Amino acid sequence: MNRQASAFPFRSLLLATALLAVPAAGAAAQGMAPEAFPPAAVPPPEASNEPPLEPLAAPGDAPQAANATVPYEVTLTGVEDDGLSDTLEAASSLFGLREDPPPSILGLERRAAADRDRLQAALRSAGYYDARLDIAVDAESQPARVTVAVEPGPAYRFKTITLRNAEGTGLPGEPIDPAALGLRAGEQARAPQVISAQSDLLARLTGQGFGFAEVTDREVVVDHSDRTMDVAYTVKVGPRVRYGAVRVEGATDVDEDLIRGRLPWRTGDIHDPKQLDTARQRIAQLEVFDTVRVALAPEPGPDGVTPVIVTVAERKRRFLGLAATYSTADGIGGQAYWGHRNLFGGAEQFRVSVEVGRLAGESGSGNSDGERSSLDLPDLRFGVSFRKPDFLANRQSLLLNFQVASEQPPAYDLVGTTLSAGLERVVTEQLTLSYGVTSEASRILTTDRTYRTALIGAPVGLTWQGTDDLLNPTRGERASIELAPWFPAGGDSVSSFVSARLNGSVYHDISGDGRYVAAARVGFGSIIGASLDEIPPNHRFYAGGGGSVRGYAFQKAGPRDRADNPTGGRSLFEAGLELRIKVTESIGIVPFLDAGTVYDSTLPNLGQPLRFGAGLGLRYYTAFGPLRVDVGVPLNPDEDDDRWQLYLSLGQAF
Repeated sequence: MNRQASAFPFRSLLLATALLAVPAAGAAAQGMAPEAFPPAAVPPPEASNEPPLEPLAAPGDAPQAANATVPYEVTLTGVEDDGLSDTLEAASSLFGLREDPPPSILGLERRAAADRDRLQAALRSAGYYDARLDIAVDAESQPARVTVAVEPGPAYRFKTITLRNAEGTGLPGEPIDPAALGLRAGEQARAPQVISAQSDLLARLTGQGFGFAEVTDREVVVDHSDRTMDVAYTVKVGPRVRYGAVRVEGATDVDEDLIRGRLPWRTGDIHDPKQLDTARQRIAQLEVFDTVRVALAPEPGPDGVTPVIVTVAERKRRFLGLAATYSTADGIGGQAYWGHRNLFGGAEQFRVSVEVGRLAGESGSGNSDGERSSLDLPDLRFGVSFRKPDFLANRQSLLLNFQVASEQPPAYDLVGTTLSAGLERVVTEQLTLSYGVTSEASRILTTDRTYRTALIGAPVGLTWQGTDDLLNPTRGERASIELAPWFPAGGDSVSSFVSARLNGSVYHDISGDGRYVAAARVGFGSIIGASLDEIPPNHRFYAGGGGSVRGYAFQKAGPRDRADNPTGGRSLFEAGLELRIKVTESIGIVPFLDAGTVYDSTLPNLGQPLRFGAGLGLRYYTAFGPLRVDVGVPLNPDEDDDRWQLYLSLGQAF
């Protein structure tokens, strides 16, 4: 079987083989008949053994021109196992350096000679100890031809796996089956499995509370008489650790009790390394620290009761930000904000922000001859927010918000104020519950009517976050549901109504390494208790835009009035599909298809036509999340719809 060169990470393979060759803490194989696992300390393929200068020509050699090279082809024969072929090719400098040919036949022969040790080490690492290897160089061919002929022979297999403590007896705690570590008697004896099993063994012991366990000896013995391998790990287990006193270091302005309240254990509980990581994440979520470290003290305490050290570095308490935007439709815009991360010493977050938009841009408003009246104001939003973590209960936050806004989306012009107070409670690491009360008063203009509203709402929401990343998920799922009853409290508001919204998305890592990710989402919305005309326009559902049906302008994937302004609806259906392809580590492309619209009925009528949009996106992956550029086109547009839309944002579309 002939094989061509292919890329494969070989440094880890060499490291694994070398580690097996030198047992931990100087352990040596025992016995004369069995042979200790042989060393494989060979340099990686890119470390060429060729001399830096051209050697003197041997008698009979043709003279070489300056900067001349000897191109060659190399094939691997005798190996039917694709995995073994990939391993050998990755180990070989003949394959790895094909694009960098040597300056002479002598250099090629030296490269081939150096490959013998590499390939033998790779064969032993894969469990082949009786392999035969021959490398032939045909200098007469043009280009030169190198043949690597391998007879792997029978694979050696694991025979006995021993786990013991320093006294030679079994390990304490719950029994650990070697098969659970990836070492099963009768399976092919591969070096990387022996290395990974040692790490897995320690992880299982620390998971049982033995936080200071360490492998002091590893014996690997190969017996040629029956082609088997025996593996033995000797472990210094140490005491079963229980949590002792907690010492906080680095907290100068943040209340230490707030930090201690984020720890998921109680004094005296058995140590679990996952709890240390959970504590670190929960403390970091306070957003007042640059770094957080949670670890056991360096040495176990009496009877295993060991102190825990929490080390933090506080962020600057105050922050200031400025931003500017521009678009041909909306003109110039900007944002400024000031905030405090630790207002009263309990990680309270306070923020004041001002946003201005549509300066020197198109208004989109008009007169009664075809377009709605206009408030004749720029987009303006002034907001004040306050967040207090661990309010009345651990991991429950108090949220206070006040906002004054003037905004002119395509559907309406609005001037209004909103005041809200709520609680956000983390039920589990994935599930969050929020509830509260909101009051708002607004003046809203549409093509045919002016609304003066005063409403009080009591929104309740549940959010499930089961993905591996907030801004760039590659696997898992998300779901959210929000139920908001609204009651009239003045103005011309006369009808109560209830708004419900359900969203869900799933992510599947097709390739297993994040390079090919399939993503899908679906969303439903419904308003009951009032007709469309009785529902204020800012509480209706709309479709279209960068977070909805791409290819359509914001709010415009749905019915419109006589002035071509969106009317919104009492129900909503949306769906989307994406294939996220990473071309390089920092660049990706995303073909997508979206569908959706809004309906005047209480529930979505899927028998009515949907609006479809498709397009292609570009992603630039940064440390803080992907930068998104999407270009979408409507597949079944109305006459007045633009032919394409451009969307830019931070994070994926969903």
